[in-house]
Amino acid sequence: MPRLYLDANATVPPLPEVVAVVAKALAEDWANPTSLHREGQRARFLVEEARRTIADGLRVPPGELVFCASATEALHLLIRGLRPALGDRPAVVFRGEHSACLNPLKDWRAVRWLPCPLDGAATIVQMAANNETGLLYPMPQLPGTVRIKDCAQAWGKVPVDLADCDAAVFSGHKMGGPRGAALLWLRPSLPWQPLMEGPQERRRRGGTEDLPAILGLAEAARHVPARIERNAALAALRDRLEAEVLSWSPDYEAIGRGLPRLPNTSALLLRGHTGAAVQIALDLAGFAVSTGSACHSGATEPSHAILALGFGEAEARSVIRLSLLPDTRESDVDALLQALKRTLKR
Repeated sequence: MPRLYLDANATVPPLPEVVAVVAKALAEDWANPTSLHREGQRARFLVEEARRTIADGLRVPPGELVFCASATEALHLLIRGLRPALGDRPAVVFRGEHSACLNPLKDWRAVRWLPCPLDGAATIVQMAANNETGLLYPMPQLPGTVRIKDCAQAWGKVPVDLADCDAAVFSGHKMGGPRGAALLWLRPSLPWQPLMEGPQERRRRGGTEDLPAILGLAEAARHVPARIERNAALAALRDRLEAEVLSWSPDYEAIGRGLPRLPNTSALLLRGHTGAAVQIALDLAGFAVSTGSACHSGATEPSHAILALGFGEAEARSVIRLSLLPDTRESDVDALLQALKRTLKR
């Protein structure tokens, strides 16, 4: 029986065009972009060409982009690099943010949790889209604060606007790009200090640039408009899936239903069941789904993102997350519904 992958918010398959670009670069464009000889300068040209391609799509100057290995790294570089100048004033963040954001904030003297008063805040960190629930969040606005937007889940699923923020991070492997490729964008006026010394990336992130990954990221970025369009078409399919599941029991709930969400994401709260048990049963039946963030896979604690929305611990443990790939079909959802109904009746 062929398997169905419904965990797109964890990662997605790289686009065929991306695989081809990365393979070619590994074979032909392996020189060090920092080297001064002809081979190195060709590699440098390709890095900067990729930077311009991505910058055009994001509508920012190319020089404001820093290539990183992951969105986690980008968030650590950004938040820890701002702390020396801003860390004596509070940072404001949603409790349900990704751990990649919450962990570097442990170094700050004070952290406030949204929703809260914004007066006196040094920085506001806000997800554009939550990885577990798909909920979309607007960026709070307060003059004099550094506004950081976590776009890891939003890029390639919904349009991303950087006009309302001062810095942002992006992940490659969640939008058809390769792993090992991510972006940090920040306005040059920010009081930010680099943490990784080295001449690369205009001295903002040391380490030899991973040219194949960077070229693969640029290739994936070219496909973002079409990918957003295909993801938008998933909303009707997701809504039909949720309506069917909710018809089975008044104890079931689709978190955020009726609110702005990623069109591919459904967080189903199945009271009376354990999300981990449902996930395992579906896996054995041929369906790859999750119980939340892939970074917390195997964790014994309930999801902090679900708890932050006001649900209890037992409810948080009853959630499964379905995140559809852009090419998910109605027949795929029908097959999932049949397997899920059998699982919940046991």
